[in-house]
Amino acid sequence: MKLDIQDLKWALQRLPSKLKTVMKEPEWKGNIFVGGGYLRSIIANEIINDVDVFVKTKKEAELLSYKLCSDKKDVLKTDNAYTIKGKMVIQIIHRWLFEKPEDVINSFDFTICCAVIYYYENFDSFCDDRFYIDLSAKRLVYKCPVRNEDAGGSMLRVLKYYQKGYRIPLNSLGNVVARLVKSLDSSKTNMSNEQEIGKSITALLIEVDPEIDPLHLSHLPSITDV
Repeated sequence: MKLDIQDLKWALQRLPSKLKTVMKEPEWKGNIFVGGGYLRSIIANEIINDVDVFVKTKKEAELLSYKLCSDKKDVLKTDNAYTIKGKMVIQIIHRWLFEKPEDVINSFDFTICCAVIYYYENFDSFCDDRFYIDLSAKRLVYKCPVRNEDAGGSMLRVLKYYQKGYRIPLNSLGNVVARLVKSLDSSKTNMSNEQEIGKSITALLIEVDPEIDPLHLSHLPSITDV
């Protein structure tokens, strides 16, 4: 499926102009993919936190980050991405690399994020068959993607989406929990002791974001901060 043409136009209108210009340059044509939370937020009329950009190689991620920034001091490199400060934050992902736009949407964990825009001869898009129906229902359908990621990432996103009013079917929740349990090291965890399992799962969640709840007071910031 593709995005509705009006949604595509609206997403392009909000996209940083410098990024749109670079996407059309001959050396970058077909090598830059914009997807994930930005498109979900645009279509669901939610607050846009940032723009996730995907490329084909780590070298392209680095080159693109410095091409898009106004000052090299505005670029922060993390284990996952090059983050560019600005009116709208741009994250150029280098942890996950993709050859085709279809590969991008197949890597996302929930169908409500499975959409991507790109430029070949014109701006175009792809989205999952369930993208619109699950987004309109605010339903979290987990896709069990095969990718290198922190085991607790999807569970933390479930909590964040709940803050935004989304709900998750029981079978999807079961699969998210299964990914956590699968990642436990049975040689270091007594699998018959719930408290030990709980500590191990907590450690997996903290591994994703050490600052999300360092004092174990609350799993997330308030809804106004999300």
